[in-house]
Amino acid sequence: MCIEQKKYPVIGVATFILGFGTLSSSLWADGPTFNRDIRPILSENCFFCHGQDPEHRGGDLRLDSREAAIAVRDDAPPAIVPGDPEDSELIKRILSSDPEMVMPPPKAHLGVLKPRQIETLKQWIKNGAVYESHWSFVPPVKAPLPSVTRVASVATPAPVHPVDAFIRHRLQSEGLAPSREAAPEILVRRLYLDLTGLPPAVTDIDRYLADPSPDRWQKLINRLMQSPHFAERLAMPWLDAARYSDTHGFSIDDHRDMWAWRDWVIHAFQRNKPYDQFLTEQIAGDLIPNATPDQIAATGFLRNNMNTHEGGTIAEEYRVAQNIDKVDAVATSMLGLTMKCAQCHDHKFDPISQKEYFSFYAFFNTSSEPGKGATNANTKPIMAYTSPLANGGMSGVKARIAELEYLKSHPSANIVKAREIWETQQKQPVSGPLAAILSIPRNQRTAAQWKTINTTFMKSGDKTIPRMRNILNTLDVEIKVLQRDVKRGQTTVMVMDHKPELRKTHILIRGAYDQNGEEVSSGIPSFLLPIKNSTHPTNPNRLDLARWITDPKNPLTARVAVNRAWQMLFGRGIVETAGDFGNQGSWPSHPLLLDWLAVDFVEHGWDIRHLLRTILTSKTYRQSAVSSADHQEKDPRNTLLARSPRLRMPAEIIRDQALAVSGLLNPSIGGPGVHPPQPELWSEISHFGYEKPFTAQIFLPGRGASVYRRSLYTFWKRTSPPPAMALFDAPTRETCSVVRGSTNTPLQALVLMNEPQFVEAGMALGKRMIKEGGTTPHARLSYGFRLATGRLPTPQESELLMRSLAKNKQRYANDPAAYAMIGSLLLNLDELVSRP
Repeated sequence: MCIEQKKYPVIGVATFILGFGTLSSSLWADGPTFNRDIRPILSENCFFCHGQDPEHRGGDLRLDSREAAIAVRDDAPPAIVPGDPEDSELIKRILSSDPEMVMPPPKAHLGVLKPRQIETLKQWIKNGAVYESHWSFVPPVKAPLPSVTRVASVATPAPVHPVDAFIRHRLQSEGLAPSREAAPEILVRRLYLDLTGLPPAVTDIDRYLADPSPDRWQKLINRLMQSPHFAERLAMPWLDAARYSDTHGFSIDDHRDMWAWRDWVIHAFQRNKPYDQFLTEQIAGDLIPNATPDQIAATGFLRNNMNTHEGGTIAEEYRVAQNIDKVDAVATSMLGLTMKCAQCHDHKFDPISQKEYFSFYAFFNTSSEPGKGATNANTKPIMAYTSPLANGGMSGVKARIAELEYLKSHPSANIVKAREIWETQQKQPVSGPLAAILSIPRNQRTAAQWKTINTTFMKSGDKTIPRMRNILNTLDVEIKVLQRDVKRGQTTVMVMDHKPELRKTHILIRGAYDQNGEEVSSGIPSFLLPIKNSTHPTNPNRLDLARWITDPKNPLTARVAVNRAWQMLFGRGIVETAGDFGNQGSWPSHPLLLDWLAVDFVEHGWDIRHLLRTILTSKTYRQSAVSSADHQEKDPRNTLLARSPRLRMPAEIIRDQALAVSGLLNPSIGGPGVHPPQPELWSEISHFGYEKPFTAQIFLPGRGASVYRRSLYTFWKRTSPPPAMALFDAPTRETCSVVRGSTNTPLQALVLMNEPQFVEAGMALGKRMIKEGGTTPHARLSYGFRLATGRLPTPQESELLMRSLAKNKQRYANDPAAYAMIGSLLLNLDELVSRP
């Protein structure tokens, strides 16, 4: 049964509004509530000095606890007098004009509260100053669905879909009408991009348009979820959260092999592994009884942290830093908690003490992982592992070795001149076989002859041209690294092990690695449900932690997962601060919807596909992105979703779409990272370890089909991420990242216009228009436009394209060049880089 055919209970408007904030001129429904209206004000302006941290508490006053806030103190009146805002010291201090008395104090640089905030506080105190537990720290409840009645300003029938019920009820309360459904071609393109990260082919769109069945949308969703590219799309944000990289980080930032762990993630999504199992294996796969190699390899999630083998570093300092990173990655990506704030002192805003922080840290402090890493290699503990994708991935390793061998005899442009100079210098004094080889034109030399030249140069001691020496040494080092895998027949993955006898865990005073305080055992923050049924009740292990995180009664995990899924589809989560569900986080735009989806997610076995299908089958998802004046006036940020969000797509999808539309994309799945062309920036950032002679790292471009792989597989160097993706706000992956920024700079337009692969894609798209689009310019341009956007151009758009083609034909002597310019134009359209 499709979800739109189900029937759900309803509740009335008055009951439902209590669960929501509001954007309307009416400040509250039945008065302000603590979680929605008061906690954000106090957390932003007061909790830093008047929260749970006793060491930094001002005036011995707590405002995060009602008992403390209303208490009569010896040296001061109560901060809050329930029912009497005028007699409450909190209000008096906020309104004070005395700089020594006013709160927040001027030295805090928080400014003054807005009149609306002050009025909110007054009304809350007048109503009794009722406190509530923080919304995300209590278990979610699957509330009955609200009804949507027909009113004069919002003529919409009552929906039966759960997402639409919550969204449209909120719209009705704000006097907003939902948008109409988007055109079918737009919907198909939207769904393809959201679920696969790739645009639909023209034949895919035509097949959907020709399908007369009433459930064609559900069928398309199911078909795309069976695509291997669906798993790649789900993996993209998880790699950000897991801080996946192909290098160690820090200044050397040299090679590591974790690509098989990345393949494990893709494979898990292909198999639709339940989310609770997905998390459990990454936290504690090695501790699962009779663990399989796949389950052990999954713990690479915890080993994706940065590492270093630089001389002079203190191993214990970096080992501590790596465990701190593990705490942050698990807390942020799975629980939505900013636990790192409690590393040096009690958390200023959330109820997490420093002792509880290090109890959580203790779960990860039992591994034998050393603080100092290995040179150009994975750091123990490691395991030999065969990727579940791409026939184990070894063909990709061998292909990369072949690329590097090719570069020895076909140097990149930036060293050709250096080699020419060296050869010129060597011709006079050199005699014998080398002289004979140097007399042969470069493009006619054999691989053996190039090897003789390169070997001679490396041994010559000539220091006048270090660039060439550097490139040759870099090639040899990288080849040596890759040949280890070829010799073994498998790659390796860094994994976790469990050695509780290795060390004890102490609170680190001020977070310093060498300042041990009180000894602690492993545990979780006390404000959340306790760990149950542990086989080690006094010192639970990572498997206990994993089972606690995935306990259906844990109030955070399902909410965080649902919110991240919503963010993937709509660009912004129901909770905008996807990594912070604590006191400093955003209030949910639709809290009851978030909770309904979280409970439903768990009820359906943590099934990610069920969760996404529930959202995708809603009318809310299928709305047009066209905005009205009413929408812009009442909800300019589209918080209420009266229209579909129009936002820029992730960096990887922008590049992948250009390759797909142009016909260049290599859709193969899995295997080691690839090296599409990019500016040679690596040598400005880091060197290649301690191989002799000492060298800078140099970016070594790939060739052939490998450079057209999906961006998911681009070799990721932390200190210099792929520039074309970094400019479109891809994170460095030095730390866990669950929300990407969204900037808008001229450099982004320059990338789309001039970056080599985008130029090449424009040329290839031009050729497709000529070859596949028919015999007339109008037909070719219409075909190219539809390839790019999924729709036919309007008459005005057709006229503009024809004028541009005519202008380019005047500039260039042949049609292919003119059409290449049109291809580049199409790939630069705002419609191409924006979610439809």
